[in-house]
Amino acid sequence: MKKIATALLISSISCPAFSGAYVETREAYNTASELHEVILRAGYNFDMGAGLMFTNAYNVGKWDELKHSYNEIEGWYPLFRPTNKLTFQPGGLINDSSNGSGGAIYLDTNYKFVDWFNLTFRYRYNHNNYDTPDFNGEMDKNDTHEFANYWNFKLTDMFFYTFEPHFFQLVNDYHSKNGQDHHWEITNKFSYKIDRNWMPYMELQWLDRWDDYNREQYRIRLGLRYSF
Repeated sequence: MKKIATALLISSISCPAFSGAYVETREAYNTASELHEVILRAGYNFDMGAGLMFTNAYNVGKWDELKHSYNEIEGWYPLFRPTNKLTFQPGGLINDSSNGSGGAIYLDTNYKFVDWFNLTFRYRYNHNNYDTPDFNGEMDKNDTHEFANYWNFKLTDMFFYTFEPHFFQLVNDYHSKNGQDHHWEITNKFSYKIDRNWMPYMELQWLDRWDDYNREQYRIRLGLRYSF
């Protein structure tokens, strides 16, 4: 897993056509747990569509603590474009947290219907390098299949909306937070480009039911990106 993701990152770095960089911060609030998380992020985009993204995340609890949550490096590359509307793009990431390391590989299929709307289908395999007890008490890896699509709308030259339904299917004998072997995460993202540099955004998410809190879990994210 690490070798595959690293190869994707190297292939992106080796591309000489560099078109832009950005830095970003984002705060997230979970309604059921009433906990907050803050990320710091930097990214690079290349002219031909490849990209790199580096993320540090911190758990700040109820604004009464500061604990490192995870580090992540992600890269993607537009491998095949049979037409000017259709793109197949693999990607990968590696991450590290207090629980251990992991990563994912994915394949995006994007089709640009019109200038103001494009749709991406993604299959992603999420892998943990460490073992945890499953619901039988056996030690195993809590991996997941992830199926997602991204409905990307350019409403105006400055205002953008993305609808993102994600379905997760557990691979081994584990339960999601809803007590089942699968769960949904649905996101509505709104972005506003103030000028060529500044872009604030908001994400409203439903994270399925969390049995630990006996209620639905919602998450609100507020972010700000600065592009160079």
